[in-house]
Amino acid sequence: MKRAYWMALLVIGILLAAVVFAPVPGDTRWIRTLHNSAHAPIFGCVSLLTLFVVRGQPRLAAVGVAGQYALALAAAVILGILTELLQIPSGRDASLEDALHDVIGAVALLGIFAAFDSRVRVSAHSGAVRLAAATIGIVALVVAVAPVTRAAMKYQQRDARFPVLADFTERYDRYFILQQWAEFTPAKLPAPWASQAGEAAMHVELLDGAYPGLDFIELRPDWSGYSTLAVDLTNPTSLALQLVLRVHDAAHNDEPADRFSRRFELSPRTRQIIRIPLQDVAAGPSTRELDLRNVAGMIIYRTSNSPRASELYFSRAWLE
Repeated sequence: MKRAYWMALLVIGILLAAVVFAPVPGDTRWIRTLHNSAHAPIFGCVSLLTLFVVRGQPRLAAVGVAGQYALALAAAVILGILTELLQIPSGRDASLEDALHDVIGAVALLGIFAAFDSRVRVSAHSGAVRLAAATIGIVALVVAVAPVTRAAMKYQQRDARFPVLADFTERYDRYFILQQWAEFTPAKLPAPWASQAGEAAMHVELLDGAYPGLDFIELRPDWSGYSTLAVDLTNPTSLALQLVLRVHDAAHNDEPADRFSRRFELSPRTRQIIRIPLQDVAAGPSTRELDLRNVAGMIIYRTSNSPRASELYFSRAWLE
């Protein structure tokens, strides 16, 4: 029993060390979601191991079964907060979201374990207690896996709609579009430019800042089978809107000369489809050819010398 006790403490230590020191293996939304969601099963295991350790201590027998579970949960919460604070000296940020995942994981595994725990089974009102524990545990488990499930669905939807890169006439989904000195909201395209009553679009408020616009991340990378990039934009203002459309591939070195950029003007009170030949996109970098089989991102932004038109509507972007 003593050996098992020390083994439990060792495993807890290894799990906590993994949380603090393990590097994030990539920078995609999928990897970040998996990394954040991994806190739940890790701290679920930490809480169960802590429960085992608590039950191995004769001095804690008097706290009863409920007290043992409370101690295990409290230990998981405290250790979760501690691991977040310990990440600060290593250059990583402490995350309230990660700490919340820690708690959810602990509640999930403790609740499910309690439903089958022999010590709970022989306690007073065991049927009701076990049912409540199972319900809480399952709900917490669903919450814990929801971000990963949502991310998987978003990637599947991205792949299914390709060669459409984004389409706000169908539904509002900006999972792979970041606000860059801008604020996005779902909207109905105003009547003068709508192709049908109630046509949906995304309203983009352009803020004062560096390069306000839309940042398309993690695009479906292989554009090699297509010839044209098309973007459907509306300028509802009385000012001309000077924009830049930028495309870069995975090998991009962050230098302006190593990507495709094209300026264009969106006239006042007009809806316009901008079409750019992909052969021009491929020829964008000055010293090499942009890899159309490995496109990484696209940005549309207002130039610094543009009239300060403060809004536009984005409808669709697609390949032809």
